[in-house]
Amino acid sequence: MLRPRPKDFDRQDDRPADSDELANVWRKVKNIFINARDCKKGNRDENAWCYDVVWPLLLLAIALYGDKRWWLQSVQTQSIESAYLSTVPAPNGKDKAIDRKTDFVLAYSHRHHELSALYERLRAANHDVISHTTDPFTKRTALFSGLEVKPDYGNLTEAELQMSIWMAASLRKKQELATAAGVPYKSLPDLVEPAVAVVGHQHYIYYAFQQDDFVDGQRGVHVLGPESDRFDALKTDSIRGIFRLLRLYGNLLRYGMDEEENGYWGRFFKPVLENMAKSERAGAALSS
Repeated sequence: MLRPRPKDFDRQDDRPADSDELANVWRKVKNIFINARDCKKGNRDENAWCYDVVWPLLLLAIALYGDKRWWLQSVQTQSIESAYLSTVPAPNGKDKAIDRKTDFVLAYSHRHHELSALYERLRAANHDVISHTTDPFTKRTALFSGLEVKPDYGNLTEAELQMSIWMAASLRKKQELATAAGVPYKSLPDLVEPAVAVVGHQHYIYYAFQQDDFVDGQRGVHVLGPESDRFDALKTDSIRGIFRLLRLYGNLLRYGMDEEENGYWGRFFKPVLENMAKSERAGAALSS
């Protein structure tokens, strides 16, 4: 029997327990749980875990906490622009780019009225290439975080590699945008972008950030994790675990759209894009 604990309750939610909205949430959570159970029992592949478990989980989190600002995108078939790829030394003495793909990314929705207007201004200013992919649509979309999914028999290290390459490229592009837009990126070392690796039921949380003088006096991207001390039972093998994941992803969404003075959107990403939308100098810097 599932016994509720005090921390399972949202004291700010005053909706009646028998409301249709809550009943719909319960049905979706139950379906995610059943799908995850069947994926585990049936030894199903990555595609099944992606679209029967993780995709509906993220869509539900966006519906509950996203304030219509988010659009979940699959980027499984999309490539990273080569200029932003991580590299390793090759036998011939040159650096070799490491090209890996990830599964999902959170996008700032073109369908939200304020964001749509911002995208239009970026397009009108001819500064609308704002992400690190080569896809015609995604490269003109502001992106946040990244998620790599593996089946229950998958390898966490491989998931971490794919997710880390994606996040490093994303932050390099944002650094480039900040420089072109005249936003002092070096003064924002505490801006951290979360990322997720999923292996079967378990969701692992990571933090990506830029750091000066990280390697040989150059700026580098550091990915820390997984975070295990603060988060427990982040799994889809129980109803309680799924609700905890929904709350976690809700917090992640709120962080990404925080418009406060010290928020990720209000302090950094929005000023960068707003400056890009009205700056001729930004376009010149990006094209040079």
